[in-house]
Amino acid sequence: MYYCGWDGGGTKTAVYAVHPDGKLMASVDFGPLNPNGSTPEIVENTIRDCVNWMALLPGGLQGCWGLVIGAAGVSNRAAARLVEDTVRNCGYNGGLKLMGDQEIMLAGAVEGPGAILIAGTGAICFGRDEKGNHFRTGGYGYLIDDGGSGYAIGRDILASVVRAFDGRGEKTVLTELLLRELNAVDIGGVITWLYGKDTGRKEIAHLAPLLMEALAQKDAVAQAIVTKAAQDLSDLVITSWRKSGLRGGELAYCGSILEHFSEIQSQLTQRLKTSLPALSIIPPRRCAAFGAAMLAIEAFALRQ
Repeated sequence: MYYCGWDGGGTKTAVYAVHPDGKLMASVDFGPLNPNGSTPEIVENTIRDCVNWMALLPGGLQGCWGLVIGAAGVSNRAAARLVEDTVRNCGYNGGLKLMGDQEIMLAGAVEGPGAILIAGTGAICFGRDEKGNHFRTGGYGYLIDDGGSGYAIGRDILASVVRAFDGRGEKTVLTELLLRELNAVDIGGVITWLYGKDTGRKEIAHLAPLLMEALAQKDAVAQAIVTKAAQDLSDLVITSWRKSGLRGGELAYCGSILEHFSEIQSQLTQRLKTSLPALSIIPPRRCAAFGAAMLAIEAFALRQ
């Protein structure tokens, strides 16, 4: 007898099987399982691999008393139906629940009241209050939101470079770094790349690491972008705590921006300690797949 949690991402799917007491039984990684970014065939293949692995565990598929799958895009009914139907067609008939990736990430990252602040390609603060009710701030997408995300940083880099070229903004080493990154000879090449059919939000977000190179050269424009990102991210957290009524609790930093951009993390932490002195800022306690397995116990243990 066991419970299982999947964290379906754009590059890999982490699968955790746990005993009823929450202790890890086994874990493995398979391919991508993100209905927003993968073809149905890829999603189906990954699901088949995951279910086949579960079938080899002690007790087989019948021994799994509950499965929670977390993935971006499952709020889309067609995507959710694809995942559910494929799992069932592979032979799993036990308890099954689909959740957003932020829900399983929260379950793994913090204990008790608190939240996760995710800053990757996008940005969102998602948490639970003292009564266990969920709350969120941000995460409305790159067209209207996501300040402090990789996309927002990439866009700010592009904006700073074209403003510097025009003379509307301060000169910045980001110009030469961007030209090198895009293998462009001038601003015209940058604009051609930007509005090309193969350039989307992920490609723009991938420009964010140029900020670190510019900071190493003490570039003032890069520093301003850092300050703006830290301000935007702190707004997400402070607003979340005000809406939820929390005073303390845990906050876990998640996502590539907060993991790798020390200048942003440092400024953000300083702002939060000033505004929310009772807040405990921690690294995620456990991974999202483990969180999904814990949610499977919570959802299905009482039904047995």
